[in-house]
Amino acid sequence: MQLRRCSQGICLVTLLLIAGALALDDPALLFAGSALAVAVLGQYLVFDRDIREIASSVQCRRTLGRNMVRRGTSLLVTTRITLRGLPRIHVLINELPPSKTLVMDGETTIDTVPGSPEQTYLCRYRIVPLIHGDLRFSGIELTFKNFFFSYTLRLSRETETGPVLSVLPAGLFQAPSTDSLEGSRDNRKASVLSTVDIHSLREYQPGDDLRHVDWKISAKYNKMYIRKYSSPTSHPPLLIVDLPWCGAPCPEKAFAKMISEVTGMVTDTLQSFQHISILFISGPNIIHLIREEKNPAHCLAELKEWMHPAERSVHFYRMPDRNDLRSMIRHCEDAGSRAQDPRVRAVLETLKDRYTGILYCQRNPAFAGQVTRTLSQLLLTNAYLFTLGCGDTSHIRHVVRPLRTCQVQVTVRVIEEAREGRPARRDTFSAVRGVGA
Repeated sequence: MQLRRCSQGICLVTLLLIAGALALDDPALLFAGSALAVAVLGQYLVFDRDIREIASSVQCRRTLGRNMVRRGTSLLVTTRITLRGLPRIHVLINELPPSKTLVMDGETTIDTVPGSPEQTYLCRYRIVPLIHGDLRFSGIELTFKNFFFSYTLRLSRETETGPVLSVLPAGLFQAPSTDSLEGSRDNRKASVLSTVDIHSLREYQPGDDLRHVDWKISAKYNKMYIRKYSSPTSHPPLLIVDLPWCGAPCPEKAFAKMISEVTGMVTDTLQSFQHISILFISGPNIIHLIREEKNPAHCLAELKEWMHPAERSVHFYRMPDRNDLRSMIRHCEDAGSRAQDPRVRAVLETLKDRYTGILYCQRNPAFAGQVTRTLSQLLLTNAYLFTLGCGDTSHIRHVVRPLRTCQVQVTVRVIEEAREGRPARRDTFSAVRGVGA
């Protein structure tokens, strides 16, 4: 509750009258000051009754253009608020979007008409979610004003905070743009001395390249010294983490074990290579890419933020791979040409027709192109894929195949819970589940 200028002036006059009554011992001044104080108190009680009456008549109904959007996509929000006004109270309605969202256009503030009967006010605006997950609106905020007081009330009941907005992650499918300053272009071609470090210094010998002379050291010791360089022999590995689907139960112990193994490998890689890249996927959905992170604390914070079951907007439902279909067609042709029994040849010919029909109708999924464009940003020679191996694993091939095509050694680690009587298997999809190059 805040006092406005009118009530502040009355309170100041009241204090002066009471102070004067005490100083001059005048009952008339004391009576006048007490009357003003009682009048202010009465106005407060009337104001409190009016705002309670208005707040009880508020009805909020909010509709969204879509209940499920990707992060960074604009969304239209329409809110209808109905309330009953009173002649002495001016009400200002403020719509409260979810936290971590950006209001693009529209108005989130409604100025009501004092003294109007029950009336519906419309508020339309667009928001852009900046994070993924389930977001709820913060509610609505009502500001009540009259000549004497002003009060702000936030309504956060279920009717004011609904509906729930599901924000899906957005993948990073584009390579970083080339930096340019004032018309100049940055040359990123590899040079003779690119990605090298100074290993040691030695004295100049006849035939040495003068471009490698360290002139500062030579001037200091009055002798010519040559820099000896050393270059890295391998690139940091890429960690690919296949997160489980939040819409289906997953083994908690296996998932906790996967988090532990990924965290340990990230720590070891940062100590060895000074930076690391991590790609988070969930089925055929790219969730997030950490590209060449060097800060261990920031990298562990990113792992803590993203290592949890994720929402999947796309599912493969065990969709066969096009290369596997071609292999099956060739196998049916070869087996049919060697078969002697006409019934076996007829069965193989039927299978061949079925596989051919599926191959013609099935297109390359968008996930394969997204993986290729995402991995083209990185320089790597080794990749490690961590997955629980539960549910549909058809997307694993579309991650492993482009890496092996680029001569990248891929190791797929399947995390399984230990069963009674035997430990968990440490196998790979390549050896057990048939995920090949």
